Parts: sequence; structure tokens; C-alpha cells
Amino acid sequence: MRFNFRKISAIAVSALMTGMTMGAAAAANYPAPFVSGGTADVAIVYGTGSGVSDLDLVQAGKIEESLGTFVDGGEVTVEGGESFTLDKDSNHFNYNNALNAVFADLDDENMDFLADGDYDDGSIDTTFTQNINLSAKTLTLFADSNYNDKEPTLGFKWNNGDNLLNYNIEFDDTIPFADLEDTDMPLMGNTYYVLDTTSTSIELLDSAEKVILTEGDSVVVGDKTVSIEFIDSDEVKLNVDGYVTDKLMDHGYEELDDGSYIVANEVMYNSKDSGISSVELSIGKGKLSLVSGEDIELNDVDVDGLVVTLTTNTTAGFLDQVNVAWNSDEESFLTEEDALTMPLFEQVKLVLGGMAFPEEPEEITLENGESMTLNMGNYNLPLFWFDDAVHVTGAGYLGEEDYQLVTATGDLTANYTAGNQNTTALSGGMDLIEGNRFLVTSLDTDLSDIDTLYYEVSNINLDGADMLVELSDLIGTKDITFDALTDTSDQGDVTVSVVQINDTRAYLKFAATSGTINYNTAVSDKGMEVTLPAKNGTSPATNNFVTGVALTFTEANKDDDLGKGMPFTVTVKNTSNAKLHASTTNVTTLEDAADVFIGYVPSDLASKITHDQVGDEYEFTVDYYGKEVTADVIVVAGAATISSGSNVLGNIKVKDTEVASVADKNLIVVGGSCINTAAAALVGGAKCGAAWTAATGVGAGQFLIKGYATSDLTDEGKVALLVAGYDAADTVKATTYLTNKEVDTSKAYKGTTSTEVAVVID
Repeated sequence: MRFNFRKISAIAVSALMTGMTMGAAAAANYPAPFVSGGTADVAIVYGTGSGVSDLDLVQAGKIEESLGTFVDGGEVTVEGGESFTLDKDSNHFNYNNALNAVFADLDDENMDFLADGDYDDGSIDTTFTQNINLSAKTLTLFADSNYNDKEPTLGFKWNNGDNLLNYNIEFDDTIPFADLEDTDMPLMGNTYYVLDTTSTSIELLDSAEKVILTEGDSVVVGDKTVSIEFIDSDEVKLNVDGYVTDKLMDHGYEELDDGSYIVANEVMYNSKDSGISSVELSIGKGKLSLVSGEDIELNDVDVDGLVVTLTTNTTAGFLDQVNVAWNSDEESFLTEEDALTMPLFEQVKLVLGGMAFPEEPEEITLENGESMTLNMGNYNLPLFWFDDAVHVTGAGYLGEEDYQLVTATGDLTANYTAGNQNTTALSGGMDLIEGNRFLVTSLDTDLSDIDTLYYEVSNINLDGADMLVELSDLIGTKDITFDALTDTSDQGDVTVSVVQINDTRAYLKFAATSGTINYNTAVSDKGMEVTLPAKNGTSPATNNFVTGVALTFTEANKDDDLGKGMPFTVTVKNTSNAKLHASTTNVTTLEDAADVFIGYVPSDLASKITHDQVGDEYEFTVDYYGKEVTADVIVVAGAATISSGSNVLGNIKVKDTEVASVADKNLIVVGGSCINTAAAALVGGAKCGAAWTAATGVGAGQFLIKGYATSDLTDEGKVALLVAGYDAADTVKATTYLTNKEVDTSKAYKGTTSTEVAVVID
């Protein structure tokens, strides 16, 4: 089970070791050798030199997060007791689910701890049933100053007074309160001796562990040694670790120095000539006072967070049910690292075993700046741009400069009145000019039935009876040419035809054999739908938008039906620094690092949102899993030991000045030799500018990813990987390439963009 936000103490500072020898490393594709077989052996080294960009630390964090997805987190282990996982084959526990979403109540069908039983003592002879009612608190991402220094954490958070759960025991026959006295009452898996009652209260002694002590012997109860000091026909004096109690009659009790109580449940005296006397005794936590509507008291002190309710029937003085509400005292946190135990009784525990995120999510990004591009992996879609000349009006344009993206919520009509023979209104398609781009998607609920056409109108030519319309495929190699109005082209399940042209315009029609034709929806490889604003003008002047335009992202549902899951809105703004920014408006995000915010879509698929606000050009990323994200939420009863494994990535980033302290690990060194002394050790010195290019062969606009099999930075058998660009922006490209492409970490790569294949140079 994955531990996503475990905090690990900082690594001690030590001096940099220099010197390097290049060698041939065994071939290993990323994430190996840094994570192999689910186990991590890595530290990420970032620079601290003069002029270092904050982006280098951010990229170190991105590599850390990427490696974390390959680590098998320490599993939560429950030893002893009884466990029940809140999960059904037909209804798994998901992110943003309430604790009671899958099982509102637990009873004997779920846990033996809650089995029916008999209350047969004194004049009482009845049966009882038990259950637990779980609260409506949701599993979410929270940050709190009282937990892990406000680090964003997946789990449950209860505020002071919030209810965690309720335990109920209900008697099949109503019991007169007076009949309860001098009986052993069942409650929370134990029995308690009833000392006294009123119509609204019960006073109990903890007598769960009973032993028989014979005269002349001793017995160990808990950590105490007990023997009989004196016994006669109706009373006994007990010696407890040298302390002698007062005389105790049947059911007599006395408080000991540590606050516990010793109880003489039954004195069994035999005369000297007829046998050996004995006593049944117990040592418990003490005296419990159950006053209806109030906190339970232990030895006259309130147990904060445990409120008892004694339910009586319509006849006063008769008991039907006992309810114990477990409420949060101050704040309570249930996470992968911290289980919760019900106070006093300690019979019920809540455990979060972890969340199961599907492997290899697809990364959907909005690359921001003077233009904005939607990058979904299967294709890139330039969305917005604006001209400085109109920036002051807060307006921007759909598409990119010189290439207008035409979108619509439905078919666009047109009427060509010149340059052709047709004066009938055209429908069922799109009216376009040269340079226009269009996105046509045949939408269906099944991913395998999705067809996407993303084309540019590269040529419209009408010369008398001769015509030519050329469409350039922007996501593949299937260009289309029409030289007659009767021509059609089949692209998957979508048929394209040109039904009219004039000197500057062409009307294209689209028909699908399955699904629905849509003109403003992009679909990612795993099925995330992104709905674009409908701006159907064919030129920038008629196709502008004002700041605050919205994109709608829609997940699939947990049954893999596309477009049927949770939608969330991303708002695009152009700001005073002449840049386009994106932010989500209905997904709560929390600050994970300086100016880097994360959140999860409150849905069964729990897509992760990362909003990086470092620098001028904000980065907006959606990690879309495309499958249901589940959680192991467990109720534990009885005496159980709860522990968690330690194979957790944690915070593995270190400064270059601390690199000697992690020489026993494989290293990933982020940033160039001008600002990172560890990088300088790898390339032969603090090379900057032209000197960096001379040493590495990497110039302006380029990045380097290079593996070093031996180095003075690492112990024998460990490797170092340099991930650096000519400048900070190029280092960003290097990081993106490393974490998204297949990279042999024993080789050296030189590249210019994060999306194109880099050149192997060594």
C-alpha cells in the first residue's frame, strides 16, 4: 500500500566529494536503478549555487514524485484481534467517500466481536445484539498545523466533538435498572460488575479478567502479584505486592495506588477441617460511571470523547439499550501512518491501510505562457493565444497565431451566395477558411469507439469547374484531398465530405457510423474528455474570448463509461504579465511545496491536480488514472498490534552541499555545473555558458541526461544520473523527458524538447 506523504527528517549536511571517472553502466531503463522491484535506493541532488533557479528544486520534486509511483509502500499489518475491511465487490471504498459510504453499520455478520450473546446473571435472563454505526466523515486531502507540519496528507480529519462511530448494545427484553445491580453486564466485548444504578445511570467495575486464588498460593494478575492475607466465611483481605487491603465482602472492591481496582467477586470459604478456601477476584482499570447524556467517567474523571446514552422504554426505570458515542477529543487524524484507538475500552480501532492508485497515469498538461497548449500525450492542441496590442482589453483568441481553431457545440450553418451554384443553407458540418483548424470527435461511452480528427485547412482553390480542398492531419499522417464535391474520405468511423466551396470558403460535413459528432471535445488516451469553449468564428476578430474562459474536464466513471464521471472546471486567465494561466475552480488544492499546490478530484477516479505557480508561467497538470482509485479502510476489534512497513520513498531531495551523506545511494543530480557542485564533479568543473557547451556538447535550448557508472560522489556499485539543461528552462525539459519517455539510465541523451525523441550521444 502506497505511503504518499510520509515525512522523513532532513539529511545531515556534509562536504562535497569531487572527482569523476566515466564508465559503462549496465543497461537499465528509468526508474531503474533508482527504484527496482518496488524498492527505492536513491537521493536527488539539487543545486544551491549563486543564481540557481527555483525551477531546479521544483524539478527535483517532480522526479521524486515520479519515482514514488514505482515504490511499493510499506503495508499496514494488523496482528491479533479481528479485522474487517470496508469494501464490497460491487462497491469499493473510494476517495471522497464517507466512512459510512460502503457499510453504514457493522454487526455480527461482519465481525465476531459484535456477535449476539446472552445476559444471564442474577434475575436477568435475556439476549442482546450489538452493532457499530460509522460516521459520515470523508476521506480527503487535508493539511493541518497539528499534523505533520501542515503537510498535505490523504486521510480523515475529525474536528473537536465530531463523531467517529457509535457502539450499541440492545437487549431483547427490557431490564429493570434495579435488576442490573450485582450482575456481570456485557459491554464492548468485556463484562463489568454493576455496583449501583439509578433510572439514568449505571456504575460499573472493570472485572473483565477474573482468576481464582486459593489460600496459601499466589497469582499474577496483570503486573501484580496477589495472595490471601486473611479469609473467613464472608470476607477476605488480599495482599497485593505487599499492600494489604481492607476486608472485602462479596463484590467488595478497593482502589489501589495506581488507580486500578481490585474486586473480590466471590468469597468461597471452607472451614479448616473441611477444605481450602479461595476467592474469585479481578483487577480492572477502575470504576466506570455511565450517566446518560454525559461523558463516561473512569475513577471519577471524565473520559473525553466517550458519551454514553442509556435508552429506556416508555416505562421509567427499564433499560433497552446502551449507546457509546466515540467523539473526537480536540482533533483526530486517521492516515496511513496513524491509526485511531477508541479510548478507555481500547476494543475498536480504525486503520487506513492506504490508497491504491493505478500505475502509469497519463499526464495531461496545460502549457502556459503567451500561448496555451493542451498536451494529452496522444496529441497536442494549441488552445489560446493573444496579441499584446489587445491584451489591455483582457481578450484572447482560440487556437494559435495565424491558425484559428474553430469550435462549436453543434453543426454550423452557412449560405454560399457567391462563387458557386448553391444558395441553399448548408448544415451538418463546419464552415471554414484556409488556415482554420478544427477538432471533430466521434464521442461514445466506450474508449475503443472514439475517433478524433484534428486537421488544418491548408488549401482552398476554386478555378471555374475545378476545385481543390486540402486538409493536413495534425495528429497523424492521413492528409485528405478533395477535388470534387462528390468526394468523401473515411477516417475510422467518421466520413468527411466537402459539400460546397467558393473562392475562400469550404463547407465540410461529417457523419459517424457510431457515436455522436462533436466539434469542441478532445479525448485523451485513457478517456479524459476536455470540452473547449465554443467559438465558431473563422477569424481572430470574430473568435476572441475574455479572461476567465472555462475548460471542462470530465472523467470516465468507475465502470469505464466515458463522459459519465466527475466534471471539473479549469479557468484560463490572461494576467498583467502578459501570460496565460490556468487554475481549477472546483477542486480544492493545498500547498505541497513553495507555490506548488496539489489536490484530487472528489470522485471515484481521483485524478490528481498539480498547480505549479513558481515563476511567471504557471504549470497546470492532471494525472489521470483512467481507473477507479480505491482505499483500504479497516475496522479492527480486540487486542491487536498495528504496524506499517518502511519501504517508503519519502523526501529524498538533498542539497549539493549534502551529497557526501548519501554516497551509499544512487544519485540523480538536477541542474547544471554552474549552480550545482555535484554536477560540477560529474562534468569536470563549474562550467558555465560556453564552457558548459564545450564540456558536454549541449548548447542553448538543449538538455542533457547522462548516466555515470563510477564517480567520487558515490560508493562502488552506485551510479549517478545528470539531468540538466543549458539553462533552467532546459532543465525542465530534461525532467519532463526523463519521467515520460523511455530512458536508458546508463546512456547519454541530448534533446531540445520534452516531447521529441532525444539523440543518444554516448
